[in-house]
Amino acid sequence: MAELPTRARDIRSAIMEQVRNKGSAPTRAELRDRFQLSDEELAADLRALEGAICVACQDEEHADSPVFQDEPLSTPQPPLGELVYARPFATFANHYRVTVDGQQSWFAECAVEACAISGQFPGSDVVVDSVCRQTGQPVRLVGRDGVLLDYSPKTLRVHLGYPMREMPRRVVGWCDFNSFFASEEAAEQWHREHPTIKGVTRSPEQMSRLITELLGKGRLDYDYQPDFPLLVIARNLRRFGLVGVRRGRLPRPDTFWLPTLAMVRDWRRRGLGYYFRFHLR
Repeated sequence: MAELPTRARDIRSAIMEQVRNKGSAPTRAELRDRFQLSDEELAADLRALEGAICVACQDEEHADSPVFQDEPLSTPQPPLGELVYARPFATFANHYRVTVDGQQSWFAECAVEACAISGQFPGSDVVVDSVCRQTGQPVRLVGRDGVLLDYSPKTLRVHLGYPMREMPRRVVGWCDFNSFFASEEAAEQWHREHPTIKGVTRSPEQMSRLITELLGKGRLDYDYQPDFPLLVIARNLRRFGLVGVRRGRLPRPDTFWLPTLAMVRDWRRRGLGYYFRFHLR
């Protein structure tokens, strides 16, 4: 496990400060000028931050796209190479509108992150307004300090399109199919119409806990890196939505969430770096 370089941490801190305060992200040119870096130096730091699941830079597939998750955008997605996600935020206006204490200036990167994005605004009431991907039905979530307090409709499901092992090759595209569905029936109908997407659905509560208590824990800290307490995970598989088929009464990890040797090799080949922390407790 590697530690993020100090300069990369400084860059992340500057990005997140601007996103939280203004709802906008700095451009690469602005970051380069602020930190007096060459293109190559900035690219290396941003790649490290991508490897730590802190940011994502726009790829060729999505650059300047007029849509996101099939929804038309008021302005296109960012151009190639610019920040597209400052996780858990999107850097462009989309259909995950985030309102904090009555002010709407932010957008979540996907349905999964929307369930816990209130953790980015300690002590504030945070509302996320979105839509069902299949029916277009309005979706609303209310949270505080990363805890999901309420949501509608009550049958709401969170869909994840790609297993975790696809993350290295889909640094940007992994969120393409992380969407809300008004019900399990709506998700099943969408799956029948899109048979090549082998996704799963989870409850909003499970995704809120997964981010707040595990994957995104500590994001407000300067020295944040993804942290995985293995015994905590093992004891809370169902709580975090990580349960697969059960044998007898014992839950077991869903292979949808498990890394593979091919994923590790792909991670290294793409130069993402190993910035995940693992420990027993």
